[in-house]
Amino acid sequence: HHQQQAVVSTQSTGVVLEACRKEHEYCTMEELREKVKFPEGLEQDELFKQVVEAACRYTIDTKSKHYMGKLYGGGSDASFMAETIIAYHNQNCHTYSSSPLFTFAEEEIIRKVIGYVGYEEGASGIFLPGGSYCTLVGMIAARYKKFPSSKRTGLMHPIQVITSTNSHYSIDKGAIMMGMGTDSVIKIDYDTTTPEEFEAIVVANNVFMINSTFGTTSEGFTENMDKFEKILKKYNIWHHIDACVGGVALFSTKYRHITSAFKKADSITVDCHKCLNLNQQCSLLLIKEGWVLADASRISAPYLFHKDKEHDIANRSFQCGRRGDGFKLWFCDKVDDLDAKATLIYDRNAKLKKIIAADPRFNTVLEHSLTHTCFRVASDKKVQIHEITASLRKEQIYVEYHTDYFRAVCVNDNIDEQVFKDVLDRIYETHQKLCE
Repeated sequence: HHQQQAVVSTQSTGVVLEACRKEHEYCTMEELREKVKFPEGLEQDELFKQVVEAACRYTIDTKSKHYMGKLYGGGSDASFMAETIIAYHNQNCHTYSSSPLFTFAEEEIIRKVIGYVGYEEGASGIFLPGGSYCTLVGMIAARYKKFPSSKRTGLMHPIQVITSTNSHYSIDKGAIMMGMGTDSVIKIDYDTTTPEEFEAIVVANNVFMINSTFGTTSEGFTENMDKFEKILKKYNIWHHIDACVGGVALFSTKYRHITSAFKKADSITVDCHKCLNLNQQCSLLLIKEGWVLADASRISAPYLFHKDKEHDIANRSFQCGRRGDGFKLWFCDKVDDLDAKATLIYDRNAKLKKIIAADPRFNTVLEHSLTHTCFRVASDKKVQIHEITASLRKEQIYVEYHTDYFRAVCVNDNIDEQVFKDVLDRIYETHQKLCE
């Protein structure tokens, strides 16, 4: 029975992989409703094949050399293999007894990344489903550290978090989920705000956390908190760094020095499925004082946590069910060159910026962005930028935009300088055509 099952599984996997490699097609929702239909009465094998082919044809090929639209790519071969192991074993990473190797791997890779950061003994971490959720848990840990009674009684008074005007919306959503409300999120311009102005904001409110960003989503900027450091210590304010985008510099011996301020932060979020090009999701939350995360989340559950519970990661998790995403990073660290991959995203971005600077058809935007290549068409003729990107999607060319400029994030390993030049040609040609 098991041999027959293995043969069927192998054949099915072959059908899926073959379909994935075929031509893809971008469709509107209305077009999908018309195209994704299956005749009645098909044999099971034929129905399976048609469903697979439809699923693969009408999705986006993130492995394409023309895919530079989002902060992730097609995923590396090594992470695909890790995903296969995770999916095949289908384990829950809450207790050691249910996922021994995955638990071991997660603890090992967390310890290694903590070493990259420079945290001392007692630091901890956990892999969670997405950077936004990591940030939420970081916010909860920060609240617990300042108001430990909040775990039992909640809070009867308002509290505030400070973040920048450029921060990710996960801070607002975290405030909603924590019951604080978005009015409790104070947004300021870190560049123009003086330490005196910052302290006045802290004194006038009940601030428990400040969030800074190491690689903003839309621009790739990094924010420096040095001028506020003394104030944070004076008022015992937790500092969280959202390094979802730029944090992969930790894995690069060439660029790790730019993360030197990380060790001052109380918590850090890193998305390894972004610029490290691992399969989604692989998000890591690091906490300088690990006991805070454990105490903030731990609840007694005798049916789950037994005498050998010291290695049960669920003891520091708000979830019970959790995938083995930590194993994915551990596996790739063993069999792939993560140093080279982390270095590549920064090196490639620098090269692409030079191409833009040398091309008179375009103007550089945000020159100091570490991970994003941002630019505009150098023309007085106004074209709605979304019309250009919509037209390019029909050609399977994916470039994102932010308000009035293009934003290329080139994570895929097969994007080179010539590919980027070809995409620039198509952007300019489409712009010119829409001007007619």
